[in-house]
Amino acid sequence: MTYTCPFCGSEVERMSHSFYCTFCKMEISPEDVQQDGARKKVIFSVSDVSIDDARENTSRLIEWPTNQLIVLLRLVRQERTTRYNSLRIIKKGIEHNGDFQKYAEIAGEDYEYWTRKAWVLENIIRDRSGYFPEKITDDYICKVIAQIEKINQKPMRINPKNSIISDTKG
Repeated sequence: MTYTCPFCGSEVERMSHSFYCTFCKMEISPEDVQQDGARKKVIFSVSDVSIDDARENTSRLIEWPTNQLIVLLRLVRQERTTRYNSLRIIKKGIEHNGDFQKYAEIAGEDYEYWTRKAWVLENIIRDRSGYFPEKITDDYICKVIAQIEKINQKPMRINPKNSIISDTKG
C-alpha cells in the first residue's frame, strides 16, 4: 500500500503530523491522503438537503458543496413556483373582493424571498462552474450521481506502457 496525494496521485512523503506532495508542493492532511492513487471520494446524497436549509444566510451557503447546492436550488425553485401560484390565486381573489390585498402583500414578499434565494444559489454555483443548470430534473440528478460514482472509481495511475521512460531502449 502506497500513500498518495488526493489531487495528483503521486506518492507522498510522511512528515511528523501530515504528508507532503512534491508534485503539488503542498502539505496534505492525514485524513485527505489516499492509497494507491485512489481519488478522494465525493459523496452525493439528495436526502441530506431540505428546503429549511435554504434559510441559511449566503455566507453559510457559500461553504456548501456544489452538488448539495444544486439539490437545494431545485427545492428553492419548487418553493418559488408554489409561492407564485399562490400569488396568482390571491390576485384573482382581489379582482372579486378587495379584502385579499393584505394576503397579496404577504404572498408577494414570500415570492420575492424565494426568487432572491434562487438567485443566490444560482450565482454561487455559477461562480464555481461558470454556469448553473436551467432545469434540475430527477434524470439530471441521476446523471450527476452516476458521473460522480464513475469518477470516484477512476484511479490516478500512470500505465507503465504509456510512460516515455519505459519506452526508451538504450
